[in-house]
Amino acid sequence: MNNLLYTFLLVFVITSCTKDEGVNFQPDTFYLHTANSVVNEIDGNVDITFNTSKTYNSDLNINFTITGTADETIDYTLSSTSATILAGESETTLTINLIDDNIIEEQEDIIITVTDTSNSELYINDSDLITITIIDDESIAYQNGILISNQGNPTGTITYFSYDFNTIEQQIYNTVNSENIGDDLQSIGFYTNKAYLIASADDKITVVNRNSFFKEIEITTGLDNPQYFAASGSTGYVTNWGDPMITTDDFIAVIDLDTNTVTSSISVDEKPEKIISKNGKLYIIHSGSIPNLTIIDASDNSVNTTSLNGFLLNDLAFDSTNTLWILSKGDAATNGKLIKFNISDESTVELDFTTGEHPKNLSYNDGSLYYALNGSIYTLLQTDTALPTTSIITTPIYKLAVNDGKVYVTNDPDSVSNGTLKIFDLTDNSELQSIPTGIIPGGIYFN
Repeated sequence: MNNLLYTFLLVFVITSCTKDEGVNFQPDTFYLHTANSVVNEIDGNVDITFNTSKTYNSDLNINFTITGTADETIDYTLSSTSATILAGESETTLTINLIDDNIIEEQEDIIITVTDTSNSELYINDSDLITITIIDDESIAYQNGILISNQGNPTGTITYFSYDFNTIEQQIYNTVNSENIGDDLQSIGFYTNKAYLIASADDKITVVNRNSFFKEIEITTGLDNPQYFAASGSTGYVTNWGDPMITTDDFIAVIDLDTNTVTSSISVDEKPEKIISKNGKLYIIHSGSIPNLTIIDASDNSVNTTSLNGFLLNDLAFDSTNTLWILSKGDAATNGKLIKFNISDESTVELDFTTGEHPKNLSYNDGSLYYALNGSIYTLLQTDTALPTTSIITTPIYKLAVNDGKVYVTNDPDSVSNGTLKIFDLTDNSELQSIPTGIIPGGIYFN
């Protein structure tokens, strides 16, 4: 008897909720669909289909609203402002025509929300909407490619080419911003989605979006012959030479990267060169008469200086064990060195080149170190205890970098003509591509 009563009550509750409380248990017979909800404005158009699970004897008129951050007539146009599924049909298509402009924009959305239809049998709820995200092609124009900073003579430029080599563009900053970067483009630094273009002769850093290269701001105070950039947290550090003939005016400019202003400076030894950030510390080599390694603790900007047994330090790189490798070029009276520096106890191991050998351009990739010497590229494992005796590639070398199984090598023929960049495959050391650059291609960066 009790079981019968419980069954009756359960059926009564379900029936009451279905009819009286507005709870609708029927399957949704209407939906929207698109093949791709994220599109690039250069894609031309995107189709939205309005679908029903069955056909009707009369036309089905569908009312909808359009909202979102994208603007009609500026970002897109519609093929129709209404949707109708014809009698006997189960779908209709609305085409959104995307407008490809030259304006650099953030991504924008188009939201189509169905409000009601001419057939009361169809159940319309909050799920009957679709969002299309439009990606601006200008905002990602230089994503997923290689950037070459050309020092210029005198005005610097930047060359871009895609990883598949199908797209090559010269002077991308000039094209995007209709102005020059500045004289003597020494290097490019990166922080989040920003790139910092350092024009040494103009004592200027231009901050751009690293994917669109749209200019955001210039840093023009607190700099004196700036060279290289590195970031630790939200603070940037830039090496500055000052007057190259004066040995006591060199410093590191400290930049608040939220406001892009120089907040202080740190005095260091002569000619601070390349700088690397690692685990809250900055490591800086010097190419002046004193071959020191400067270490700055970013937590309080305290400075520790270590003397190295080398001369004209010109490059540095960390390996996968957090060991710092430093390349010493040497001069006519001293031989070059590859110095293995233990950052924990500051002990060193020196690998000596023979007299008259002056290596340059140290790069690390996947367990191996690479450097240039006498028009050839050499490599050694990070575990090796001796320098290699044979090269892997012979080619004119101004700068080199190694990434993802490939060697990238620039050549500066005479500092007044455009240079070239060659790419070699490390599986067989064969040349894959040769790409033109600007004048004095002095930096290779993977964006």
